[in-house]
Amino acid sequence: MLVLSIMFLGIVPVHSGPGKGKKEMEWIRWFSIVLVMSYGLGSLYSLVHAAEATDVDTWKTYTNTRFGFSVRYPPDWRPGNPMPDGTGITFSPPIDDTQVSLFGFMNVIEGNSPDGRQTLDQFVMAHRRIITELFEKKHIKVSWETDRPTKLGGFDAKQLTFTYRNTNTEMREIHIMSVGRNEGRGVRIKIPVSDTGTMIPLVTKLLETYQPGRDQNAVSPFAPSRGDQPSAPLR
Repeated sequence: MLVLSIMFLGIVPVHSGPGKGKKEMEWIRWFSIVLVMSYGLGSLYSLVHAAEATDVDTWKTYTNTRFGFSVRYPPDWRPGNPMPDGTGITFSPPIDDTQVSLFGFMNVIEGNSPDGRQTLDQFVMAHRRIITELFEKKHIKVSWETDRPTKLGGFDAKQLTFTYRNTNTEMREIHIMSVGRNEGRGVRIKIPVSDTGTMIPLVTKLLETYQPGRDQNAVSPFAPSRGDQPSAPLR
């Protein structure tokens, strides 16, 4: 529909047939302008903006000095204040109600791993329970999707995804967690469901630049080596 509208507007020439009069062509142009204003401009802006934002060469770099991870992010994403104790940071992309947080944490709770700490599955279960309880206190129903194995900085991770309604907006959150014997890493993506198509390609590109930094124990010593495996695409 957007392509047809651009053609009618004259950006791509359209040749009229023998039976088309001047008034008819003027009506088509007018109709096309209304069509683009109603439907096309937002899509055109999203396409152009996404193309510019995915040029990683123009992105800035954030490095967390406490946990050592780093990531590149689009220049129009506004960084917020650091999280308490230097654990991470939250970025605000130029889309309402959208946030991307990156953080580290300590794995200090007893669990079933050979090191006596929480395993990734145990951490994910506890994280899901805490999230559900927090939303229930606000009388907000959370709908969970199936957990997915993925990678974070090349390390084994889990992706937790859930949706909920915030006032009049349907929201989607994606949490990616990687846990080791001493430390762990996390990414939280909060976006309106209607903006998923615009944001997910940017977040996927961001995660491709994610570097875990030093030997940060984000994977237990008995797990397979990191290798060069890329992160699985977000859905």
